[in-house]
Amino acid sequence: MLADDVSEFDAAFGKAVSGAVQAEAYMSACDRHDPASGASRRDAMAGWAHRVDFAGYKRLLRAAGEKIPGLLKSIEDQSGPARKQIDAAVAADASICSDFRNQLRQDAYDIARPVRHALRYAKDFGIAVAAETADSASAEVEVVPLVVLSARLAGKMDEIGSSAGARDDRDLRDAREEHALAWLKQRPATALYGRVTGKSEMREWRDDQQSRFSARCLSFADDAQEANMEREIGQQRILVGEVRWVRDEAEGGVLGLRDCRLFIHDAAKTELASIDDDSAGLMLRPLEFEEAFAGPGKGISVGDIDRVLYDAEFENRLDGFGNGYTSRQEDIYVLLRDGTAYRHEWNFAFTDLDTARSRAREPGRWFTWRKSWGSIKLKAKDGEEIDLSKARRLMSVPEGQRLDQTYYFLNVGMGGSRSDRQYAFKADGQVVHRRGGFVAGNFGTHYITVVGKDDVTTSKYAFDGYTLLIDGPGGQERHLAAVFEGDDPARPEEIIIDGQVHWLKD
Repeated sequence: MLADDVSEFDAAFGKAVSGAVQAEAYMSACDRHDPASGASRRDAMAGWAHRVDFAGYKRLLRAAGEKIPGLLKSIEDQSGPARKQIDAAVAADASICSDFRNQLRQDAYDIARPVRHALRYAKDFGIAVAAETADSASAEVEVVPLVVLSARLAGKMDEIGSSAGARDDRDLRDAREEHALAWLKQRPATALYGRVTGKSEMREWRDDQQSRFSARCLSFADDAQEANMEREIGQQRILVGEVRWVRDEAEGGVLGLRDCRLFIHDAAKTELASIDDDSAGLMLRPLEFEEAFAGPGKGISVGDIDRVLYDAEFENRLDGFGNGYTSRQEDIYVLLRDGTAYRHEWNFAFTDLDTARSRAREPGRWFTWRKSWGSIKLKAKDGEEIDLSKARRLMSVPEGQRLDQTYYFLNVGMGGSRSDRQYAFKADGQVVHRRGGFVAGNFGTHYITVVGKDDVTTSKYAFDGYTLLIDGPGGQERHLAAVFEGDDPARPEEIIIDGQVHWLKD
């Protein structure tokens, strides 16, 4: 064996040992001198361990110790002075303990590559590193409600690190997800019980709450199963598939399944799994349209409104295929006289909103607000602030107002998709609504154009406060509508419809 190879292996092994010893020494010292920050520190350590393959390092160290007598004792003896020095430093200044994740980002602890290198070439030096072990697979397939599974997954992932810590630490999030996936793969198939909420998705609903995790079908056993899933939207069913990945996000997790099959649940034949307390598997269920819509004029009272603001950001970008597209972010905030504010995202007017349900089920859309040096600032429950100093004030269209202009909406999205909408208002109370779009862009080495057929309808219209009433073929429609303060209501340059700005067409 070449001397250079021995030298490279020794260097990699030495760096891995040095970084691991220091990380563990700081962790131990901080546990003694700053126990209050222990939870965040354990999260940081778990994320670091995943990033550098600390488990692989431990297997390497055990194998090397078996091959080389006295190695482990030598490492312990040589690291003794370093451990004492680290303990003394932490005793003098424990500030490092509360920002442990940043400490582990330093070069001294970046041992992923040395560990990988040493594991790869260990056998060349007669060091037989054991393969990574997995828990024994179970042949049992139980039908698990998604709430129950969500609670179990929360517990499994918390074995690695906390959910709160994972929100800000990608490494910890990866470690939690991989641990959950390994646990799920112990069974030959996963059978879930819940409500089919989309053509490829399932989630369990329990009144105003839902399961933290949803299931998403990446593929189906056959075309018939795929068609069956779309047909069964809204029904309680059993979904069976093979878990391919786990994603855990703050707004709820997702299980990716392949080879999905759907079955009707027969309670007499199939018992559902349960646990004593599944509350950890629940989260607020976002409002459905029918729940959010209280009825005409049964929402926020105009008399309770201080002002309505429109805050927007338009940015031109390029997607992964080289197509240009526009990123539109348009937000409408309703500021109330009681000091609260609401971000409205429904197509109907906020005067039709079920406010009680919204406050309970959409807490992330509610804020407090204040004037600060001539600008408006919102504050969320988590403390985040939103500056609306550049926002524009919206006004309702006067009741009985007739327009004699055409307004259009045009947006080019990712992948070259184009969306067109046009409202041609007439003074006689008629409106011609045209909707169209197409996809045209570069996809790899090809240029593809797909043109859709325009949808054109003629209806009667009227304005009622912040509502545009359209008597269409399917009955009366209620759309959010507003104009900007200072614009001529008889000929506004812009009009907001369904929360999006439409421009006057010359």
